[in-house]
Amino acid sequence: MSTTWNDDDLKEMASQLSSPKGDNGIKTGERMAISNGNMIALTVQQLDIGANEHVLEIGLGNGSHINSIIANSTGVHYFGIDISETMIQEATRINQEFVDKNVVSLEISNGHDIDFQSSSFDKIFTVNTIYFWETPDVYAKEIYRVLKPGGNFSIGFSDKAFMKKLPFTKWKFQLYDKETVSAILIKAGFSITKIIQEKENIKGNMGELIERDIVIIAVKKEL
Repeated sequence: MSTTWNDDDLKEMASQLSSPKGDNGIKTGERMAISNGNMIALTVQQLDIGANEHVLEIGLGNGSHINSIIANSTGVHYFGIDISETMIQEATRINQEFVDKNVVSLEISNGHDIDFQSSSFDKIFTVNTIYFWETPDVYAKEIYRVLKPGGNFSIGFSDKAFMKKLPFTKWKFQLYDKETVSAILIKAGFSITKIIQEKENIKGNMGELIERDIVIIAVKKEL
């Protein structure tokens, strides 16, 4: 039995994907955790996280992947920020043990500023958030500011050519290709170290099986 999606349904989907809210937001977070699992793993892999490093994730969703980051790096301290109060609450619930041990710190963000001192983090990453940055050039400079000299930043996103085929991305989303994102990062001061392009098969937000084109760009803040 097929589902018919009207514009109101698609607008609501776009809104939930940009900032999940309430019970529907919790379900959206669960779906994102599954569909973005491979992209998150590849994006984190580019960081080469070392022992005792401070790692920031921008837009953590429900945070069900945080335990793998903690488990794979000795003494790492994970910080997560998100514009969604629902996602911060869910991530706190899922990672309560780590939060209680002060290994994981989670905070609401306004999406404009990163409320940490300059040079706070050894590594920073984000997956599927750039579509919702209101001022990409300014936000990229904020990421550069809070990253330590010599630190790595890795960003994962779905390619514009793929994303524009999805009916809900006409609302809330700004779409990007690797050239545009690379230019934003270079303008902010970063040096590009690697660009990865892959295809992956996922279950989409509308329940369909799709082949998705993903891009991961790894950059460095030079000493």
